[in-house]
Amino acid sequence: MAVADRKRPWYLVLALLGALALGTTGAFSGWNTVALYREPIDPTLFAQGISDEADRAAIVDRFQAYLHALDAAKSRAWPLAVAMLVLGSAVFVAAMRTLGGSKMARNALVQLVIAQGAAYAGCYWLTGDVRDADLRLMEASQTADLHEHVADRRRADEAASTASRMLRAATPIEFVLRSLGSALIVVALTRRRSRDFLESAKKAVEER
Repeated sequence: MAVADRKRPWYLVLALLGALALGTTGAFSGWNTVALYREPIDPTLFAQGISDEADRAAIVDRFQAYLHALDAAKSRAWPLAVAMLVLGSAVFVAAMRTLGGSKMARNALVQLVIAQGAAYAGCYWLTGDVRDADLRLMEASQTADLHEHVADRRRADEAASTASRMLRAATPIEFVLRSLGSALIVVALTRRRSRDFLESAKKAVEER
């Protein structure tokens, strides 16, 4: 069958789009952590624009606690952040090349997605203290924002409590969905129709 007649499997397209998303978010997450280690942010700058003194102080305290947790976990968090940055960038490049019909890039992409998934799992299980400090910082920021926009203090505190529960529930859900997404991407990339399509695309390029 000619390559023109061979349609790109829909799940291959979704897998490559998913790989682009995972690569981008993974590289962005790794870069954020690397940047914090290289040039830590002044905690007081993070609280700018908050009128309530107590909320402003809470944000500064939580940010300092986050920086302390990040510093204490440097032996774990730094290499994982670098790995996420490098692997995320590599996944993005390999996905783009696979979109162009490269079979070799597909083979590399499968391995890179697996490696990135392992690095992400390592971040999740080995840096729980940093993640918890980050969640506490986001909770303080959410509470301050609600206090700024909701006049009734009691209602604002109730909304902040609900938002906090949702935030903490979202973290393990995100981990499960990301891990499942990585697994589905690998499955889609290794299916016979995906391999056959990329092989035919490669032959078509070689014949030109």
